[in-house]
Amino acid sequence: MPPMWWIKSVIILCALVFGIIYTLPTFFGNPSEWQRDANGVPAKWYERWSENLLPAARINLGLDLKGGLSLTLNVEVEKAIQDSIHRSISLAKDLVASEGVKITSYKVNPDLTTVVELDNIAKAQLVQKRIQEQTLLVLFDKIEGKTLYFQANRSYIGDYEKQLMQQAINTIRNRIDQFGVAEPNIFQAGNTRIMVELPGMTDTQRAKELLGNTAQLDFRLVLNSIPQGQLPQLLEEARKELKISEDANQPETIETLSQWLRDKNKLPKNSTIILHRVTSPSAQSIKTISTLPYLVEAHAKLTGDLIEDAQAQQSTENYIPQYVVSLKFKPQGAKLFGDITTEAFKPNNAPHQVAIILDGNVQSAPVVNSPITTGSAQITMGSSTNMVDQMKQAQDLSLVLRAGALPASVKVVEERQIGPSEGAQNIHSGFISTIIAGILVIVIMLVIYGMSGLVANVAMLFNVLLILAFMALFGATLTLPGIAGIVLTMAIAVDGNVVINERIREEIRSGFSQKQAFYKGYHTSFRTLIDAHFTSAVAGIVLIIYGNPTVKGFAVTLLAGIICTLFTSYYVTEVIGQWLVEKTKLKRFG
Repeated sequence: MPPMWWIKSVIILCALVFGIIYTLPTFFGNPSEWQRDANGVPAKWYERWSENLLPAARINLGLDLKGGLSLTLNVEVEKAIQDSIHRSISLAKDLVASEGVKITSYKVNPDLTTVVELDNIAKAQLVQKRIQEQTLLVLFDKIEGKTLYFQANRSYIGDYEKQLMQQAINTIRNRIDQFGVAEPNIFQAGNTRIMVELPGMTDTQRAKELLGNTAQLDFRLVLNSIPQGQLPQLLEEARKELKISEDANQPETIETLSQWLRDKNKLPKNSTIILHRVTSPSAQSIKTISTLPYLVEAHAKLTGDLIEDAQAQQSTENYIPQYVVSLKFKPQGAKLFGDITTEAFKPNNAPHQVAIILDGNVQSAPVVNSPITTGSAQITMGSSTNMVDQMKQAQDLSLVLRAGALPASVKVVEERQIGPSEGAQNIHSGFISTIIAGILVIVIMLVIYGMSGLVANVAMLFNVLLILAFMALFGATLTLPGIAGIVLTMAIAVDGNVVINERIREEIRSGFSQKQAFYKGYHTSFRTLIDAHFTSAVAGIVLIIYGNPTVKGFAVTLLAGIICTLFTSYYVTEVIGQWLVEKTKLKRFG
């Protein structure tokens, strides 16, 4: 036997053991499940041999095999950009106010052109400078009288939109990780859409709430320029003029009404109305029975992205059991919250309230009894007697706040549920197709190449074992396209042996003996195999880089198969063939 034969044999044996160890848990359960008997009693120490032998890694099944939920989310990028410009100008307004300049009003148009009104044109350059320091989304255009005009900075907005989408994807991924879904697929589909695939997800409604909940939290000063009792009358007047139903109380609708009132000078320019939903306690659910309007600042100075931590807790304040979400701010957020509560506590700002606004609705509006500089706050979830619902709402809210607020509003525009039975049917179909393909390949190789065909078939099965083992090792997800990749790999694997066997036959026809033809055939075919597999690997890498998750599932199994194929179709068959040629009286191989 050649001197390297024993070394190669040991390597192959180690690979076989590796393949078996990492593939078994996928088909027979996690090792932890093996450590208990039928009654759930832990096994004795000497019966727990598999705990240290078998890994816990398993191949994850994709959405099409396991069943689950697929959601398409639309990110409202344009609105997020407008809100960012609003916040920047609001901050600039406070800065120039401390320098003796007053911005009387400002407006951000749908095309992102921005108009800023001043009380003193002499300080126009200072205002322009402060606005440009706060945002790159707009560029100075011109001055007319006491009015500054800014135009959209389109070159920067394109990068900002990409940043928003990436931030949205990262936030959604963080939420899903905390929710505990294994191997989700999250990817951008178009300019403003995100696809989310959640294998095994059965609680559709809660998933939609967690992903669609923007968790845009902000804190605004409650204004007293108009008594709260007059606000319902103003909203009613605006509804009649704009012909909007009394039942339409979405945040976007209330903002439309507020804009009409501002245009009619019935609201202060930089104010808006936001509703608080009054709920009725119920053992079964929490229902909105009325709404309470608040007049607040039009744009927030403190937002949820400055929150460091959020935890759901039970409170018995005022002897009423209820759940709250306790917030801890980052240093910058703590300072801003201190500034807001200090402003609210001023005598001219009675009733000294700060509105805590979540996704366009006033969650609570506590009275500020003194400036709060500790960097903490609480969000009250309501006083429903249904504590289970309260607890769930508080836990979900704290989860999304910890994961981070979405940078823009997100809406579910499409959903698709794949049931477990459909996934099981796909598994059955994929399994049957793989078995049929394998049997056909085995029969054809045996008929055409005899003993060398049998060796090629053994190597092909070894190849499939290694592919599954590597997928389990790296926690890869198996999908229907992935099964197709495995079937294709089976064909590629025997293709390599076809090349080798035909080269051996050519050498025999050239007059070489069986033994000489065997070694010469393997030696001369190696470069051909490398070239063929290299081109296939390049194609697989391109699919992984640029393909969507469905294509990537195919590409990953294909690429893993190509790597394993080089090992099995060449080295494994060579070692077995050498033993047959050297140690048996085999008259023909190839």
